Amino acid sequence: SRLMAPLGLSGGVLVHPSPEPWYYRNKMEYSFQDVYPAPPPGEDALLLGLKRRNRWDKVMNLEECFLLSPEAPALLKGVHEWARRENLVPYNLHRQEGFLRHLLVREGKNTGERMVVCVTSPGPFPAESFVKAVTACYPASTVLRGIHTSKSDTASSEKLELLHGPGHIYEEFLGKRFRISPYSFAQTNSRGAEFLYGLLRSWLTELEPKNLLDLFCGGGGIGLSVADLCAQVMGVELVDSAVEDARHNAEINKVPNAQFMAAKVEEILPGLAAQGVEVDTVIVDPPRSGLHPSAVPALKELGAKHILYVSCNPKAMAEDLRRLADLYDLRKVEGVDLFPHTDHIEAVALLRTIY
Repeated sequence: SRLMAPLGLSGGVLVHPSPEPWYYRNKMEYSFQDVYPAPPPGEDALLLGLKRRNRWDKVMNLEECFLLSPEAPALLKGVHEWARRENLVPYNLHRQEGFLRHLLVREGKNTGERMVVCVTSPGPFPAESFVKAVTACYPASTVLRGIHTSKSDTASSEKLELLHGPGHIYEEFLGKRFRISPYSFAQTNSRGAEFLYGLLRSWLTELEPKNLLDLFCGGGGIGLSVADLCAQVMGVELVDSAVEDARHNAEINKVPNAQFMAAKVEEILPGLAAQGVEVDTVIVDPPRSGLHPSAVPALKELGAKHILYVSCNPKAMAEDLRRLADLYDLRKVEGVDLFPHTDHIEAVALLRTIY
């Protein structure tokens, strides 16, 4: 019903289950917080875990985690103990001061490679002891420190310091190998993503595309997984490191007919339409907010015969489909449960021009 209602559909919609209901996520962003009111001297004054529901400023100390992997609790415990030994102060969102901010963890479910990033405010960082603490309790392939100077409460970094390993991990989808950097986008459910990519392949096989435009392409996961069905693939992604990953992934997977560029979708689309670039099929996988308002008219001006819309937010997708409805018909829509035990779902829609 959560998928049908926003799209105005009264009939049934096929929703595919997640291949795995537990330990399915390949990325988690844990948060540090100080204990308030402050405990007596010598007692634990640090929390490390997840935000409480609907509370941006309250962290729940996590001792179990059934989302990432069975090894995650040991990592959280080890980092927690390391922070106490080093007398490091967690960031306080109200006072906007402190040092430890986030612990970003990424896992290659099909390769076994693991990444750990400790995101902090600027300042001296005990790198050697952090690497020892992580590798003693968790099979990390690479360890980094990220420096976040903004007041925004996000697990992002303006600067990354490599402490151990290559600085990235690899994951495999549908027989292809993909490099994933700390802030490259990848579907958070690896085995569910494999099913999703397979579903897109089955639809594209019937469409027989020639020139495919892959918008919000991340590290090239979708575009490279379907490139053999097309003559040419062009991917567009805002994050530079993700574009570097996509180009690298095209090279190591020997995909010669794919190219990638770093740009904002809403800025590159009008230019492509004005230049008369021939695109018969478009795949869009936008963020939760959906397409930028200026991207919709440019997408219509481009005039591709088919659009495959991938979304983790059916409400935002429904609004975009309504704005495209004067040129495109909704031919079919299916769901893939990439987020078990939550009320979120990934939706895939196929649109075709009316004329």
